[in-house]
Formats: sequence, C-alpha cells, structure tokens
Amino acid sequence: MRRRIVLDGSIAAVALGGAGLLVGSLTATFVRRKPKATTAATASTAGTAAPSTPKPVAGGGSAPSVAVADVPVGGSATVTDPGSGDAVYIVQPKAGQYCGFSSICTHAGCGVNPPKNGKLSCPCHGSVFDAATGAVLNGPATKPLPKYTVTKDGDRLGLGPLQS
Repeated sequence: MRRRIVLDGSIAAVALGGAGLLVGSLTATFVRRKPKATTAATASTAGTAAPSTPKPVAGGGSAPSVAVADVPVGGSATVTDPGSGDAVYIVQPKAGQYCGFSSICTHAGCGVNPPKNGKLSCPCHGSVFDAATGAVLNGPATKPLPKYTVTKDGDRLGLGPLQS
C-alpha cells in the first residue's frame, strides 16, 4: 500500500512539472516581447537620446519624432507606433538614409534587438533582418520586418505610416 502511494505521488509530481514546462513554453511562444524602451526615443549606441517630441498630425493625434542627431549612422532610435503601441526603430543605415522598421519579429512576435553591424537580430529563434531594407537574411522568419515611412523636417525625423 505504501509503495502505491509513493508511486502515485511521484506520477502526480512529474505531471505537474510537465504542465508547468508546457505553460512556460506556450507563454514564451505566444506572448509578444517588446523592447525595453517603447515610449521615449533612445539611441542604440552608448547614451540615450532626448525623449520623443510628438508633432501634431491631421485628426488631432501626434506622430512620434526624434532628433536627427540621435540616430547615428549604423544605429537607431526607438519610438512608439501610436496605432499599435509597438516599438519602431528609426535607423540610418547610410549617411542621410533613414527608414523605420517594426521591432516585432515576423516569425513568432518576439522583440528584435536594435541594429548592430547592419543587422536586426531576434533573440528568440535566431532570425536576422537587414537593417537597411528589413529583408530576412536568416530564418526561421520568412517575411521581412514591416517598414514605416520616415520624414525629415529640419533637425527632426518623424515616424510616418506603415508601408504596405
């Protein structure tokens, strides 16, 4: 009788442990991870940029913007998409060339790291994207990062609409 109780207890413990691992795995797979800074602009190189100063847009809302000086060549600044609340990287892959990319990996919705050496990398499953085009360089992702229009107005870069 005692062996049966110990055996049943052991089976229950293993089942609970397995259920915990399953829940953790599903959470990691389906819960979107956002980069740390999503409300203020921050440079991807040493130091931080000034907070994003919203500019009025048609319809009474505001478009996030960042100072041109806060986006180094090969680096980025982070702003928030006012529609989705997701972080967007405004990057400068070459001097004077600016573009914006979603920080959300197209494979499983994890947050990609800021650009480094011309690439945006997803820490979850290893997808790598080109920091100049958003194209997939290394899977498992098969779709490029969503791209945003970036406008330059004097010394400010403004986040425009998501391109289709």
